[in-house]
Order: sequence, then structure tokens, then C-alpha cells
Amino acid sequence: MSGGQIAALIFAIILLLPGGCFLVFGVGFATDSDSIGMLMLLIAAAILGLAAFLFWIAFRRRQAPRQPRGDAQP
Repeated sequence: MSGGQIAALIFAIILLLPGGCFLVFGVGFATDSDSIGMLMLLIAAAILGLAAFLFWIAFRRRQAPRQPRGDAQP
């Protein structure tokens, strides 16, 4: 793992807490007449989407460097 992948993993794990809190409270407030519940769900979706993207960066495989062909001239 490279340093960038480790940093992405750490930030993704840190973002799970606020995203989960917004999700839980957004579901709880969704039945109220105010629109605060829907706003909290949108914020939760954005935070958890960012965390998912960072997890994808952290666990993706690096591409192997291309091998030059033997018949190519330098």
C-alpha cells in the first residue's frame, strides 16, 4: 500500500462516524413535518459517498508498469 492509499483509508474510516450519525438522525427526523430529516439524509449520502470513494481508492489495485516490447527500437 502506498502512503496515499493509507491516508485515504484513514480518512474514510473517520468519515464513517459523522455520516452514520447524520443517517441515523435523518431517518429519525424523517417522520417529522419539517424538512430537516431529508436535509440530514442528503448530507449523510454525500458524506458516506465520499467515504465509499476513499475506500475504493484505498483498496484498488495498482496497475503493473508496461513492459516494452523486444522488437521496439529505443
